[in-house]
Amino acid sequence: MKRSMQGFTLVEISVILLALGLILPGAIVLWQLSERQRVTTVQVDVQQQTRDALVGYLHSNYRLPCPAADTAGVESCTDGGDLRHVGFVPWRTLGLPRPEAGALRYGVYREPSATAHGDRDLASAVDRMNPLRVRTPSPKPQNKDAPNDKASPIPSVSTVQLGMTQSGNDAAPLNTACNASDSPPCPLGVARAVNLVDVCLALNTANDNLVAPTGRLAAKMLGTRRSVAFVLVAPGMLDADGDGKAFDGANASATSADPTFEAPGMAATSAYDDSVVAPSHAELFGELHCGAALSAISHAHFNAATGAFVMERALYDYRDQLFVAVKLAEANVAAAAAGFAGAAAGVLAGIKEGVSAAADTTMSAGARSAQIGFAAAAIVAAGLSVQASLAAVGLAGEALKEAIETHSDFATRTTAMTELAISINNNTLKADAIGY
Repeated sequence: MKRSMQGFTLVEISVILLALGLILPGAIVLWQLSERQRVTTVQVDVQQQTRDALVGYLHSNYRLPCPAADTAGVESCTDGGDLRHVGFVPWRTLGLPRPEAGALRYGVYREPSATAHGDRDLASAVDRMNPLRVRTPSPKPQNKDAPNDKASPIPSVSTVQLGMTQSGNDAAPLNTACNASDSPPCPLGVARAVNLVDVCLALNTANDNLVAPTGRLAAKMLGTRRSVAFVLVAPGMLDADGDGKAFDGANASATSADPTFEAPGMAATSAYDDSVVAPSHAELFGELHCGAALSAISHAHFNAATGAFVMERALYDYRDQLFVAVKLAEANVAAAAAGFAGAAAGVLAGIKEGVSAAADTTMSAGARSAQIGFAAAAIVAAGLSVQASLAAVGLAGEALKEAIETHSDFATRTTAMTELAISINNNTLKADAIGY
């Protein structure tokens, strides 16, 4: 009996190879998709944690960190002799316990300026708050009986920085060295002068540029460089475009000289598999609730203070007009008194004429008796004048009393208006100290 053959025949091997040829490509594709999904999930998680860490750093330091020069994760704010716009995530500086975050590319919007209010460098803590404000009077105007020797000054605006409004004491946040009447109202400095208000101002002005200026951070959206606050780029699983770099397209070529990245949400293709997070200035502005803060601190408070100050000036001007009214009333009293004296003199003159007429009548044996009648009429007229002048004195006295009372009452109200203007300005300084 022949021994039975063991092993696979060529036909069987061919069938197995054919089956493997049909199964393996699909398995490889499934593995790639699964692995790509796993890598993407990890990278998205790292990106989100890094984004949260960046916003947290912004809240704590009132700036974003500079990019790191390498994956070691320590921020480096200069690149040679220039500012560093693009690099890697500074995960050590952020205190982020994810070393893999160091593999992410990171860019931050940087646009310094010689003037604080024009500075848009999000990686620098700058005191940018210099609102239009009217300085309150110092010393405070005094209400006296004479025209005000310390009248409220004519309103004039001041656009200097508010200065170091913060005291460092949460129980009493306003720096005691601040004075709303000074220009600047608080000592200049940086340590206790910068807060989220200054960040909001930078985001607000940077948002004016829809098309990113040359040399400033941007993402390519519909063929246009759009300004963004910061960029985080994860490289994906593959070198999709095959250029030998982990990142694809503009994400690989972005530099501090040309900080341009691909758009966030760009679909993956055979030549691109990066993931980009790039919040705009407007997006970050809304996330920090900057709108309400700037409306109140930059505009509403100072508009109210300006209105109070202008009203105070008007009240003091009217107070001085009331003082003039008092003096006119005093003059009317004096004039009425003079009228009374004149009427009394008229009575005496009438009596004198009556006596003289009687004498003339006696001497002329009655020929000049008519003079007695005229003299009597003059006495009556003078008596009526005395009564009228007495009434005028009374009315003038009442007018003087009322004018003095009105002036005194109004003087008290103008003092209250000064206190209100100063209080509103101090509230503004306190709001800046708190950082809203």
